[in-house]
Amino acid sequence: MIAAPEHGVRSQSRLTPMAEHGQPEPSIDRYAEVILESAPSTLRSSVYEALFVHGLDGVLITSADGRTLGANARACQLLGRTEHELIELGADGIVGRRDRRWREARETQAREGAFRGVFRLRRSDGSTFPAEVTTGTFPDGDCPRGYVSFRDVSTAEAEAARAEPGTRTAAEVVDDLESISDMYIGVDADWRMSYINAQAEARLGVCRDEVVGEDIWDRFPELLGTAFESTYRQVARTGRTATLEAHYDEADLWCEARVHALRRGGIAIHFRDVSDRRATQQERERLLTAERAARAAAERARRDLARIATHDELTGLLSRAGLLQEVDRVLAGRPEARLTVAFIDLDRFTLVNDSLGHGVGDRLLSEFGRRLTALAGPADPVARFGGDEFVVVLVDRSAEEVGRFAQQVIEASRQPVDVGARLLVTVSVGLATATGPADLGILLRGADAALHRAKDGGRERAVWFDEQMHVESVRRVELESDLRTALDRDELFLEYQPAFDLRVERICHVEALVRWRHPDRGLVGPVDFIPVAEETGLIHPIGELVLARAIEQAGRWAHLPEFRVWVNVSPQQLADHGFPARLAAQLDRAGLPAHRLGVEVTESALADGSRVGEVLERIHDLEVAIAIDDFGTGYSSLARLGEFPVDVIKVDKSFVHDLGTARGEALVAGIVTLARAIGAHVIAEGVETLAQLTALSALGVDSASGYLLARPSAPEHLPLTIPTEASYRWRLGVHPSVGRVPRRSSSPER
Repeated sequence: MIAAPEHGVRSQSRLTPMAEHGQPEPSIDRYAEVILESAPSTLRSSVYEALFVHGLDGVLITSADGRTLGANARACQLLGRTEHELIELGADGIVGRRDRRWREARETQAREGAFRGVFRLRRSDGSTFPAEVTTGTFPDGDCPRGYVSFRDVSTAEAEAARAEPGTRTAAEVVDDLESISDMYIGVDADWRMSYINAQAEARLGVCRDEVVGEDIWDRFPELLGTAFESTYRQVARTGRTATLEAHYDEADLWCEARVHALRRGGIAIHFRDVSDRRATQQERERLLTAERAARAAAERARRDLARIATHDELTGLLSRAGLLQEVDRVLAGRPEARLTVAFIDLDRFTLVNDSLGHGVGDRLLSEFGRRLTALAGPADPVARFGGDEFVVVLVDRSAEEVGRFAQQVIEASRQPVDVGARLLVTVSVGLATATGPADLGILLRGADAALHRAKDGGRERAVWFDEQMHVESVRRVELESDLRTALDRDELFLEYQPAFDLRVERICHVEALVRWRHPDRGLVGPVDFIPVAEETGLIHPIGELVLARAIEQAGRWAHLPEFRVWVNVSPQQLADHGFPARLAAQLDRAGLPAHRLGVEVTESALADGSRVGEVLERIHDLEVAIAIDDFGTGYSSLARLGEFPVDVIKVDKSFVHDLGTARGEALVAGIVTLARAIGAHVIAEGVETLAQLTALSALGVDSASGYLLARPSAPEHLPLTIPTEASYRWRLGVHPSVGRVPRRSSSPER
């Protein structure tokens, strides 16, 4: 390395102490300094020339402002350029573009007059090599000059790459390590860092000169206790290569660290950036997690939908569909199981909803459902069929056990329920058992028929389905089927029952009555098929048919003054909030003034006050008249009457038949007085005798209908005046508003 001995000018006295103390061999500029200080001036120029021309270190001579003035042969060799190229390029042009410390070094030189450090120098082919660079100044006559001395130190760092295969030179390996985008660190056997490439410098934010030779654990204490420390020590101890993947916090890098032992002791660590791969893996895991979550959510939704489809939301009991599934499951395991169905209905539950609200009603249903579940056995499915109807399927129970269960249900219902108010609500129970292979559909129909018999018999009781009910049930099923066919075949038609105004002796009102001409049974009256229509929902298409035909016929009577057609409307129709709009549309299509039409509502329908009241108000707003039919027979009576728009009160025929008694006349008189108070017209139904007609006129009834006056008939057969045999020729009493001369009467025809 030192060329001075060839010229016979080495100074033993100045070099020996350094060698004795084991200090590093001095660099060229230090050696030049020793020689120049001890040599006579006559020798300085020759020594200076020898150092510049024949030295092993590259040397550039620069001006005070940094321009390159000359370069020795070694500098040209190391950099792969001619002296002329180096003069044009300048010292700044030979430093590797990625070495960010060169500017700091220049600032140090300007401030302190010299600097020393390791930099990446760039050859003419673009490759780089590590070089120890020293700069300083010297006088050249009156002009200050500078020098840049540098040596290739790649051989000192080549140890870090000794594990690399192949036959490449150490310089080539180091060049590769410096040019790669991964971090690379060499550590000697004493855990001192012997090499760190440029990428590691940049990622770790350190200077190579500062960390090389430093204990790795002192420099990076955050590695202690991590997987990196354990892996490093394992490789140093065993000599076997190891790989780990982890986050290097100091470099903020997810990396794959490959650690291998070096031939002369120590380890080399290659950190490969796997952030993109990990991000892709994490995204894949996120997508898989999201997919698993979506599948779990879909499964929960499926289970929820299945539960909704098979369970009642309010009580948590089985629904109708759920009960069918559960019974199928029971029969699949025990085909010979004896099944008994208990059909249970809360008595007068509508009153609870109407008076205390649906919230109270819901709490009552929930509480009763809990009591019912407690009474049923663990193998007995319990279901809510909707509204206030419950069904329990009793499995393999004797008739005595079923009877005791039904009685327990009735007694449990009598226990007060605290829902903000203490309620006592009774139940009715219908029972049906299978005598052969169980068919739940047949059992349900039988139990339902028995339930209706229990209610008709006074409620709060249990009734078994019997043969007579079976006959009636079969007849009911057949009637339902025939009724559906009748709608398709247009077998329904209307007759009209006239009501005569007792003041003017002519028809002012007619009531539309639906009839059914059955192909086999002949004429079927509404009392036989309307209940079936209401239970099956057929009342809606039948009601629409009756309304349309009645409105059409009313249009044909438009020439009759103050003539009104009345149509019976079922409670189910009134529960439909769309009914008033459809009614208005039919009137509009027919061009019929609304006041020529009236709807009749049974008094019992008023029990569902709020909902029916809203629909009636909308009907009344159309100017369609409203009548209360069969007044006095329901349980709402006077308490409800004032809450609804009422134009006509119809006196039930049971009161008309009692007119021969003081009680009967008092009741009719009270109804007339009430009607006058609310401005309503009074029509009496079921008049069959002249005495009844006379009494009704004397009590102030406005109109009357019945077989005495006219039977229901087709429109073309309606009498437009009171028949002679039923005219006002009675001896006792006249209508209070009209005086007439009574004449001799004759017996009415029935």
